[in-house]
Amino acid sequence: MSESDQADPVNAERIARAKLRLDAAHRLLAHLDLPARWSRYGNPVLCGATAYDLIVEPDIDLEVFVDAPSIDDGFEVLHEVAKLPGVVRCAFSNHLNSPDHGLYWRIVCDHEGIRWNIDNWLFARDHPGPVSARLVEPMLAALNPATRSAVLEIKEEAYARNEPLQGIWVYRAVLDDGVRGYPAFRDWLRGVDTDALTGWTPRPCGDGPPT
Repeated sequence: MSESDQADPVNAERIARAKLRLDAAHRLLAHLDLPARWSRYGNPVLCGATAYDLIVEPDIDLEVFVDAPSIDDGFEVLHEVAKLPGVVRCAFSNHLNSPDHGLYWRIVCDHEGIRWNIDNWLFARDHPGPVSARLVEPMLAALNPATRSAVLEIKEEAYARNEPLQGIWVYRAVLDDGVRGYPAFRDWLRGVDTDALTGWTPRPCGDGPPT
């Protein structure tokens, strides 16, 4: 990243906004005590934008790795969480016989004036993948301040337009193909099968296109 990039107030403000959203996400997780509740049954891993410090939409992703996914265990956690202040909805779906190979619960919670969605996946420890938890370390190794700002720019514009967006495609576009700006991302997306499961992993920082 050049000195001019580092001094760019727009980039700095974008990254500062993401940090505020990350802090809010962690306060919500503490309010719900969610990682501790899941840890009674397995190993919870924060994934996605929360793990990368790239939150724009108020969404949190948790994957919990267990010996054998149990509907009963998941509903024990949700039974506790549903009683907490701010929780307005909990939903469940069984994907054990789908390509996702997991159990899924969504928690919707109003916290500090924001409505958050928390996606909770229960996976077997030997899940064949792809799973988001395995992407956390490669993503953190691949990101730098310039690419962080580029990702946030695309995600913020999509959110402002109320256009749904899957973060994985933004990360791939920015990190692998050097895409910059929302219009260029929309053009790039036309050539991608966004309905398919993807095992994409980024190259380490410095191995991708110039920033």
